[in-house]
Amino acid sequence: MRRIWTAGVVRGARGFWIGGLLIGLIALPGVPAQAAPSGSPDGSRNHGVEPRPISERVPKAKDEPVVGHIRRALDPNDPGAGRIRIGYEFYPADYGHARRTILAIEGGPGYATTGSRDYYLQLFRPLLAKRNLLLIDARGTGRSGAINCPQLQSYRGNYLRNARRCAKQLGDASDVYGSAFAADDFAAVLDHLSIPRVDVYGDSYGTFLGQTFAVRHPDRVRTLTLDAAYPVAGLDPWYPDLNQALRASFRRVCRRDASCSGDPVRRFAKAAKRLRHHPISGHAYDADGTRRRARVDPGELAYLMGTATYGTTVYQELDAARRAWRAGDNAPLLRIAAEQGYYGGGGPVREYSEGAYLAVACNDYPQLWDRSASPATRRQQYDDAVTDLRHTNPGIFAPFTITDWLTSDWADYNTCLPWSKPSHWVPAVPEPTTYPTTPTLVLVGDLDSITSPWGAQVVAGNFPNSHFVEVANVGHVTALADYAGCASKVVRRFVRTRDPGDTSCAADANPAVRMVSSFPRKARGFPVPAGSGRTAARRAAAAAVHTVGDLFPRWFAMYGTHGRGLRGGTFTTAGLSHVSFQMHRLRLVRDVAVSGHVTWVRRDGTVQAQVRLAGAHTGRLRIKWSDATARAVAKGRVDGRAVRITMTAP
Repeated sequence: MRRIWTAGVVRGARGFWIGGLLIGLIALPGVPAQAAPSGSPDGSRNHGVEPRPISERVPKAKDEPVVGHIRRALDPNDPGAGRIRIGYEFYPADYGHARRTILAIEGGPGYATTGSRDYYLQLFRPLLAKRNLLLIDARGTGRSGAINCPQLQSYRGNYLRNARRCAKQLGDASDVYGSAFAADDFAAVLDHLSIPRVDVYGDSYGTFLGQTFAVRHPDRVRTLTLDAAYPVAGLDPWYPDLNQALRASFRRVCRRDASCSGDPVRRFAKAAKRLRHHPISGHAYDADGTRRRARVDPGELAYLMGTATYGTTVYQELDAARRAWRAGDNAPLLRIAAEQGYYGGGGPVREYSEGAYLAVACNDYPQLWDRSASPATRRQQYDDAVTDLRHTNPGIFAPFTITDWLTSDWADYNTCLPWSKPSHWVPAVPEPTTYPTTPTLVLVGDLDSITSPWGAQVVAGNFPNSHFVEVANVGHVTALADYAGCASKVVRRFVRTRDPGDTSCAADANPAVRMVSSFPRKARGFPVPAGSGRTAARRAAAAAVHTVGDLFPRWFAMYGTHGRGLRGGTFTTAGLSHVSFQMHRLRLVRDVAVSGHVTWVRRDGTVQAQVRLAGAHTGRLRIKWSDATARAVAKGRVDGRAVRITMTAP
């Protein structure tokens, strides 16, 4: 089942998933688990949730919350099962008592909402003068009895075996962490705080729990905002809409970039066919400059295409890296594989609990077997479902075969096979479900392939009084860390007025993804840009511009502050909104080493750099561009002569 990560984790989504359901992130259908070096649910690599990538960090808030908890029955159906603490953080309005309160709900499942406080404070800051903000950790996470299954949390060893151990550790409580009970906990916290109604904002899995809360307690919800939503009922356990969204996203990116032509999905289909017979492997540096062993086969290619939803890096580079591989240069493709990998554990359990992920996913998400069946019967039912799919819909995961998809880290349909049978199964919502007339806003990025636009449209259709907004050029989650300022503004206006108002900014506020056209080994491989100066000098200047541009895809994948160039050199970085880079003989191509300083203002997409060239060409250049024009200008001296070029910004 897939796991759905939220914007706060994005970069760690390496094992997103598909079988179970969606990231906060999703984990994906898995191959039979064997010893996993850093375990995803399928037993290969992990989802990676800690620490957050540098691009997904926000400045720490100074707000001081009221921290508290209530005690609830662990199992409402069994009074003798004990009680659980449900913890919360309450941020009072800036100006005295406020009648309205915003309730934010984090994704995962497994993430502590209080661990993402800075995102929610940043999003709703303009409203908090007269509104309170309430963060409640869902049961099994954060302050609410975080489930701690050490082996599972470590991502070491056989994932399915560790999942079985976790279920055994929880015993009869393995089925009491689902969204229905969590939603009832939320209502109890509202009672405790004397809050009659709330404006709910949920992102990723938070949309699933948000819908559950709205269905079970419609009188407690003033507005419902669902950012990166997927249906709470009626899901197909194979999640075919996610593969459909994956294909559509790569085609959209290509269609919006003048340098791209043809069908990238067909090109990736040919690449997968070749990789089945001739996979590639080798060493490459991840985004933090650590040398990793990487292998690319069809399953890994499927995984890389899936992870594109968590940023722009893979959308930008994968097609060009494929072309370089076909020309005999494996370095760009191996680098993408190394960067999209995750090599640690699940992190502090109070921030993210892998046990809570399973406890929710295995209760709430549709499975390919009968929950009440024995492990042996479940395995047979799963195998039968795969066999049936091969006969009835062999192209469901195009451009990949079913075998490719099931052996990918993007899939983990079998994650819940070893989970305990529920003693009293309580689904998130009853089926058929009656959806309330609560004013509802559903947002989705049109490049989101983990909570698809199709799934989000289904959600909008379920709520009678809903508004649907598709945000162009955005992947998973639209309003958090929203530097374009469109989705976040729409959300705040909806919370204030119960009407999203003018949403036309969703079509063009975020710049289109600019694809990398090629990865030449030397500067002469770049086209000669327009401008003045000798041909060789203009190509060297273009190489410098592309070297600067190569920093930004790395930054989005970094956890630290030090990185390396594709073909040598290093760089350091600092800052979150105003980002700086210092390059030290950085090489995107072999014959041009670039040193110097770069500044990047994320709010308006402006870039300025002062660089020195060494190697086959020497000189100094000033480089600048902005997302508004997407035109880069570089001028200075190369090889002792004046040069000035204008080119498409990288």
